[in-house]
Order: sequence, then structure tokens, then C-alpha cells
Amino acid sequence: MTRRGGPPVTSIPRAEGRLRGWHLGFTFPLIAVLLATTVLPLAYALALALGGSDASLVPQAPFGTGNVEAVLDRGDLWPALWLAVVFLVGALAFELGLGVFTALVLDRFVPNRNTLRVVLLWPAVLPPIAVALVFKYILQGDIGMLSYYLGLVGIHQEWLTQPSSAMAVIIGIDVWQYTPFVILLTLAALKSVPEEVLEAAQLDGAGWIRSAWSLVIPIIRPAVIAIALLRFIDAIQVFPTIYVLTRGGPGSSTQLLTYYNFQVFFGQLQFGQGAAIAIFVVLFTLACVTVFTRIQRRAEKAWA
Repeated sequence: MTRRGGPPVTSIPRAEGRLRGWHLGFTFPLIAVLLATTVLPLAYALALALGGSDASLVPQAPFGTGNVEAVLDRGDLWPALWLAVVFLVGALAFELGLGVFTALVLDRFVPNRNTLRVVLLWPAVLPPIAVALVFKYILQGDIGMLSYYLGLVGIHQEWLTQPSSAMAVIIGIDVWQYTPFVILLTLAALKSVPEEVLEAAQLDGAGWIRSAWSLVIPIIRPAVIAIALLRFIDAIQVFPTIYVLTRGGPGSSTQLLTYYNFQVFFGQLQFGQGAAIAIFVVLFTLACVTVFTRIQRRAEKAWA
């Protein structure tokens, strides 16, 4: 349709407006879920942290930074953060190293991996509490299965009552349960490696190790960083393993940041300070996620 003395008039903008309305209608359930499960709890935790009372679950005036200052002055916050960093670095290093290496070997030497994928998946889907209970039976004192058989040959080790071994057990259980998950995701990422690149490397005389190190790993590096980010987000929330095996002990040697938050909020019933620690955990997680995201973008630009 045209109009005298002016450009043609169409109904396209109106149609685009209707499409935008449909888009909002489709995304409204997601927005509502995010508001109910993320934004509102964070807002409540922030109000509780800035409230004037530390002994009430209802935010109370006058609002201020008293709870935040009390948390920062606590002598046990920073050790809990340091233990969380030790756990995250140890667990992610072993899981990524073992997972990527094993995936490269399987991709090269095991052509049929359908059954293997099912076998590798089951540790990751087991409930963490069930896994912790099984390992508690295996490692507990002199009555644990592993401790009993080691005792028969003269090796006596208290796995859960020594600070160094207790942290090693927490890391080891996480590595055992989630390294297969890393292997599966890495195998999927290896599908994106062009066959032409590998064939060209073989024609140039490069061996499997050289090809994997110089070609395959740089290609899948963005995917590996994304896998590390997924594992970090999950590992920062570690709780059932610590609760079942050590309860943060011996002493406070396994009292990681999230378990420390639980102790302050539910154990000591200091709700304002517990909410402030929860906000601190969120900010720490967001900062680490931002670092992961920037590293991933640089890896993608380097490959592109």
C-alpha cells in the first residue's frame, strides 16, 4: 500500500511488534523461575546481611554493614576461603589432567565407545551422600575395609582424622566421581577436530603425542575451559562429602567456605553473618566465573 507524497506504508513494524510480544510470552516462565529461585533469594540474603539483627530470620532496621564487618573481622573466614581454593585447584587440576589425557587415549585407541560412555557416566550420577557413605565405610579408622587390609601388612593410616589425609580424601573422592564426566565431555569436544588437520600432521611425520599436544589440545582448549567452568561451579558447592566424612574436621582442616557458611548459619544461628558469608560466596563465585569466561574468549580468539 502507498501513500501520496510519501514512502510506501507497510505493516512489517507492526508484525515485528507482535513477534516481540510472543517472544516475551515464551520467555516469561523462565524469567519468573529466575526471579523466584535466584533474584528473590539473593535479595533476601542481602537484606538479612545488612539488617540490624544477627539473631532473626526477618530483616530488621536499622540497616547497615555491621554483619559484613563482623564477618570480615572473623579469624576463620579467610582460612575457610583458602581451604576452598586448595580444594578447587587440587580437584580441577586432577580432573582436567586425567580427564583430557584419558579422553585423548580413548579417542585414539578405542574405536567403539558406546558402552564405555555408559560406564563412565554412572559415577557422576550417583548421589554425593551415597558416595561419601561408601568411602566412609572403606576408610574409617581400623574398621574400614581399606584400613583393615593395610593393617594386615603393617600399614596403619587414619585417613579421616589427620588434617593432610582428610583434605586429600575429600579431593580424591571428587576426582573419582567427576573425572569420568570430564572424559565424556572431552570426547564430545574431540569430535570437532577436523580429520584433515590430523591427516596433514601424519603426512608431516608427527606422532600421536606431538599431534595431540600441538594440534588437538589447542583446538579443543575453549571446550576444556568450558568444562573447567562447569566443574568449578559444581565443586564450589561441595557439602555432602564434608558433612558425612569429616564435619569440617579434624579441627577445621576441611571446613571449606560453603561448609563454614552452613556452620555459621545453622550451627551458630548467626543469621545475619551467615547471610553475609553467603553473599561473599556468590561474589567469589562470580569473580572466578568472570576469569574463566575471559580466558575462554581469549582461547576462542586465538584459535579463530
